[in-house]
Amino acid sequence: MKIEEEPVMYEASEMSLLMRGMYEFNKAARTHIINKDSLLAFPEEFLSIHKAVLTDPSERDKEFDSIAEQFIKAQKATFSIQSDSTLYYFNKSVNLCISCHETRCIGPIPKIKKLLIYPE
Repeated sequence: MKIEEEPVMYEASEMSLLMRGMYEFNKAARTHIINKDSLLAFPEEFLSIHKAVLTDPSERDKEFDSIAEQFIKAQKATFSIQSDSTLYYFNKSVNLCISCHETRCIGPIPKIKKLLIYPE
């Protein structure tokens, strides 16, 4: 008699869920920037990047913390500056995501790159 094991369902980590939310928020922000519409306020939940549990907790190191801090600064600038600098800080924050993912979980890089806004 063959005993079947219960399938193990994947459960996303806190960081994975946070990053998915960041992606969706920034996808909407991208549209606002392109259309020159007003942006929403910086989402305070993004600050949990400093404490959210990673899928692989060993990947939280000085490099991760440094890039996370730079990302938060660029995101705050994106949503607080109403000028030509908005695009600069938005792309900077997206490039910081890409930079971090180049040394860690590389899977979402093509998706993240689609957030970049190229000047006309």
